[in-house]
Amino acid sequence: MVKINSTFAAALSLSLSLSLVFAHGPQGHSILEKRAATAVCETVYTPVDAGAYPDIDCVPFTQDPQVQTWLNLVNMTMVPVFPPSVVDENTGSTCPTDTTTIPQDQCWWTCQKCDAPDDITSCPTTGTWGLTYDDSPSPDSPRLYDNLLAHNQKATLFIVGSRARSYPTTLTRAYNEGHQIAIHTWSHHAMTSLTNEQVVAELKWTEKVIFDTIGVTPIYWRPPFGDVDARVRNIATQLGYKTSIWTQGFDTNDVRGTATSQSVVDTFNSWLSEIPGMKTGFIVLEHDLFAQEVDVSINGILPIAYSTKGLIMQPIAQCLNDPNPYKEGTGTFKLLPSNSTDGSTVVPSAAQTLAPTAAVVGSQTILIAGVTLFMAAITGI
Repeated sequence: MVKINSTFAAALSLSLSLSLVFAHGPQGHSILEKRAATAVCETVYTPVDAGAYPDIDCVPFTQDPQVQTWLNLVNMTMVPVFPPSVVDENTGSTCPTDTTTIPQDQCWWTCQKCDAPDDITSCPTTGTWGLTYDDSPSPDSPRLYDNLLAHNQKATLFIVGSRARSYPTTLTRAYNEGHQIAIHTWSHHAMTSLTNEQVVAELKWTEKVIFDTIGVTPIYWRPPFGDVDARVRNIATQLGYKTSIWTQGFDTNDVRGTATSQSVVDTFNSWLSEIPGMKTGFIVLEHDLFAQEVDVSINGILPIAYSTKGLIMQPIAQCLNDPNPYKEGTGTFKLLPSNSTDGSTVVPSAAQTLAPTAAVVGSQTILIAGVTLFMAAITGI
């Protein structure tokens, strides 16, 4: 039975719309903004000046002397030979129309749903959620960090090199507050569509700008769109990175052009009924590039998660019990004991079940039973 505070009963009967709850600014957003490529990239190579970086949001040139030095770190004769994919201009997909033509040993995550043995796609412990955000840092990332800080919650942040170049202070804050910093490439292109040399350039320039900003070198990386195959994995592994994706089916779809705040929360709520029956924990894909993505996380998903008993949110390194997510070691990351109550790290017993209780949006309390969330759409909430 669902119990609702009496002051909200009338409002709940009028509307369950989330558009006002998730509003960011006076007009609000019923449709989550879709990404659009805006960078104008040079086609003629110009050397990168000493102490500088490639053009923002552009695939770096591989002729650059710095990239040529990095290429020496990879034995290209050991890299599986598969041709770069072609991005469909209409759909953005890299998959061929007939996916049965893909060689089985290519193990293409996006097109074949193939998890390689070393891919990180889940947390080992049941009920544990690997909390991750892609495309950091952005102008709206601090609002997400404020929320996480208020709840003593840490996350894994997959950093786009171009964003780190644009917002170094925001990246520094995230690192100083103990979040796990990881790599999400320089220009956010589909990695299987790039040459071997371009893959190296995308990863190493991102590594460099992160190191230059916060002084550590991330070991974990995530391919944009999850687009990785045996060729790209091999290069990343030779460079010392761990390929970290997300659990199949646990994409919030918060970047879809047709996604709404309601649809994203509905997706999350649907998982709550699945989680107790899973044999492992899971890793979720979320983003914090746009205001709407942050809105739906801090006003929708996170309030439910914070109030759900038996659901443990952790950075990926924490859920894997890895104390050293950087080549230099721990950095500011603090690996908490499995029985700690600090930072939502209590590991539930097998008998515990997911039981949402009360979620708070603004100053209003919403009581939840089972996996159904009733939200009052009242102006000013």
